[in-house]
Amino acid sequence: MTTNVFEPTKVEKNFYVDSVPAANRGKSFSIGDIYGPAKSAYVGDATIHDANFAFLTTTLAKLHETLYEPKYFVTYAQDVPVNVGGGFVDYVSYFTVDWSGIMNEFRNVMGNNANFIPRVNAGLSQKKVNVYTFEVAYDLRFVELEKMKKLTLQKSIQDIYSNIIVAGWDLFVQKVAYEGINGGHGLFNNPNVLTTTIDNSSATVSNKGFFGMDDAAIVSFFNGMFELCLEETGMNLPLLFDTILVPTFVGSDLSARYSALYTSTLRQFILTHNLAVDESSVDNFKLTIASRPALNTLGGHGRIVAYKKDSSFVRLDMPYPIQQYITLPNIERMSYTTAFVGQVSEIQCPYNDSTPGEFGPITYWDFIK
Repeated sequence: MTTNVFEPTKVEKNFYVDSVPAANRGKSFSIGDIYGPAKSAYVGDATIHDANFAFLTTTLAKLHETLYEPKYFVTYAQDVPVNVGGGFVDYVSYFTVDWSGIMNEFRNVMGNNANFIPRVNAGLSQKKVNVYTFEVAYDLRFVELEKMKKLTLQKSIQDIYSNIIVAGWDLFVQKVAYEGINGGHGLFNNPNVLTTTIDNSSATVSNKGFFGMDDAAIVSFFNGMFELCLEETGMNLPLLFDTILVPTFVGSDLSARYSALYTSTLRQFILTHNLAVDESSVDNFKLTIASRPALNTLGGHGRIVAYKKDSSFVRLDMPYPIQQYITLPNIERMSYTTAFVGQVSEIQCPYNDSTPGEFGPITYWDFIK
């Protein structure tokens, strides 16, 4: 019978010792000894994160808490009276009164042989303008919201988004107010406004505006605007223009002219010395002349708009001003969805909504070249 007996294998080589050359055994070596003098001893980069899951350099950087947001500006609120409120609507409507058979100095003189009494009738006409609904929504992801909690900023992320939406709303309203959308009309291009051409044929520089015309001719033009208004309205002083909007190249020209005769810029002289100021019995009558880029190309070569800035003559309604409507969690997008809604109407010009070409509180003056 054979008995199996385990016999350990004889180890002839120590791998832990023999792997080191005999000349180097029993010695200590530095990193420099191993890599040699021609090589640099360094430790490779390590991925180190801070509490924001950003690299350590973010924590070591100085953070400016000021947010540098885009700058924008709109002017429609300066030019158009705005009526706010009323809630969601489909249209904005108003009534105009139509007089027929109006009395005059001849028709109502009664004598012994009078055999009829003149009749005067009045009717109401209902007008309506479109209302545009402005809608926009943004999604704020859950993860991004958690990250924002770890940053110290002047505004919350919700405020940043809100500012973007309000900016879009303002630019939208300005377009509606000045030129209209979807086939509509605004303050600058109403087809029912009387349009008069400006003879600037003597203009020589750049062939536009008042360039090349002398100061006396320009002052005469502005006084002629007021003269026409007084003649057409029978000296109705409350209808005198108090706002004149001009192309930017006209505004620049008026402010660049400084005459010893006027002792001020031509613009400042016209504001204080004009037919409207001299004829007006209202002590606080104030004329405004302002530049608007949207007028630079209207009418072909630039347009001047003169009107009485009063809600009776020009008006814009905001039945529902832009505001946050609702915020709900959106599981599908893993975010909070916030909806903003606003409504604005077309420009209303009740006294310019009659026969095209008839004089009204708003008038246009177009350059011929």
